[in-house]
Amino acid sequence: MGWDISYHPISEDEIRSIYFAGIEDPLFYKTLLPRFAIDAFYAEQLRLRFDEARKIDEGVSFARGHAYYAAIISGFLRQHHYIRGGGFSFLLKDALMASYAGDWKSLVPERLQHLHFDNHLTQNYCGGVYLPHQSLKRLRSDYHSDPRVRAQLDDVFSHGRLQVFWQALDAAISAGLGLIEASEVVEPSPFNLNESRSLSNLYNCHPDGALLYAQAAAQQLGQALHENQDSLPVKRPGRISRLLGK
Repeated sequence: MGWDISYHPISEDEIRSIYFAGIEDPLFYKTLLPRFAIDAFYAEQLRLRFDEARKIDEGVSFARGHAYYAAIISGFLRQHHYIRGGGFSFLLKDALMASYAGDWKSLVPERLQHLHFDNHLTQNYCGGVYLPHQSLKRLRSDYHSDPRVRAQLDDVFSHGRLQVFWQALDAAISAGLGLIEASEVVEPSPFNLNESRSLSNLYNCHPDGALLYAQAAAQQLGQALHENQDSLPVKRPGRISRLLGK
């Protein structure tokens, strides 16, 4: 299984004032409907996701639980971006790249301070790194001035994916927001994008990342078919074929 990664814009304050406020108050979600122009269908979906988040077991890690649901909830509110296999978490072994990541523990209420915080992706269906607004601005600038940063981003976000990553960063920077990384909130079906799935609002997912994935999948399939065709044995005419003159 690969990594279906998405980036969801939300500020540090909104993680507290929207996500955790919605967990505390079952009716809070209604205040978000006019603010983010959410229609009746997605209003019900938003309510259900808040209900699920409210029931997260205490034994579930923060990444697998609240970080994941914070990304899902934010996906109902604003446009987000999908990047197949493009995880900022994959860069965190380098201390320089890790310096851009925020600390989830500083964003949660006191009652959740005891949870385990990984601050990166640990598995599929999981929340990952939180990149605060100031970190996004610094990362954008450092890419042009620091060859080490540029080389690592070019590697992890290769094959056209960096352009989509910049779209996510630039939109968040322009709005004064940060970004939540998450895995398997959005799951495109590369050979039929109409069958793609999302735990949030799929229509809020910018299409460029999914289209890039579909293009890459089609190219890989075509290459595989070509290689398999070349490796097939040549069919020689049998006795009946010779008798028929074929």
